[in-house]
Amino acid sequence: MKKHSLVLGIVFVALIVVTVYRYNHKDAPTSDIASTTEPTMPRGRLDSDVSKPHDLQVDRAATRRTTGSEREIEEIKNLRRELETAKAQLEEITRPLGQDVLSSTVNAEINPGETLVTGGYKTANGNYELTFLTPRSATLDDGREAIEVSCKVLSVGSEFVDAHGLETLATNAKNTLQHAEAWMQDDVSRTLGAASHAEGAGMLSSPKVVALPSAPFTLSWEDKGGARFSIQGTATKSPNGSFAIQSRVERTSKAEQGVVK
Repeated sequence: MKKHSLVLGIVFVALIVVTVYRYNHKDAPTSDIASTTEPTMPRGRLDSDVSKPHDLQVDRAATRRTTGSEREIEEIKNLRRELETAKAQLEEITRPLGQDVLSSTVNAEINPGETLVTGGYKTANGNYELTFLTPRSATLDDGREAIEVSCKVLSVGSEFVDAHGLETLATNAKNTLQHAEAWMQDDVSRTLGAASHAEGAGMLSSPKVVALPSAPFTLSWEDKGGARFSIQGTATKSPNGSFAIQSRVERTSKAEQGVVK
């Protein structure tokens, strides 16, 4: 009987030990249990998954750097194009300096009804040449708006210059920049009328051209002495009705044509 009770006691203690053990380890499953209930993820895979947001940030940063580099390259290209354009314009402006060419370059804005008077350089015969450019609104046959530019070239002596207050336009420089004035039509008519009766003065030519706004136009001819005269420019009209004119007047005598120093 005692032997049987001893066995029961041992079994009872063993049950208590097992129960206590399981109770203490219920939140800490063994590796065998963990492997059977849920497969573990390899560390390499876990590291890879965790690193994805970081990689995405790196990729975005690289994209920003690439986009920034492309923008800088495009800006450099634009600057180079602007530099080439400015270089070409400078060469065109300074070209007469290597030749015996008289020129006047102007970039000005005048009001409706006004005339841009430029030139004023001295020619070989001692006279001063003045160019009158008068823009007017025009309409082409197809209905498009255009600008008509009429031109008059006047040659007057120094006495006429002094008598009619043209000293501000007369110059001994062969090539001038921004050397011009805006005249009202009354002043133009008065000066041209006086020149028609002045000794040694004369109207060299009076052509006109019709061009689209901002479109380049060219007027060229030769006078009786064989001198080549040309006007190149553009004209635009602003919403307030004023005209912006960029013009370049050149005069090359027959003896000077084709001669490069």
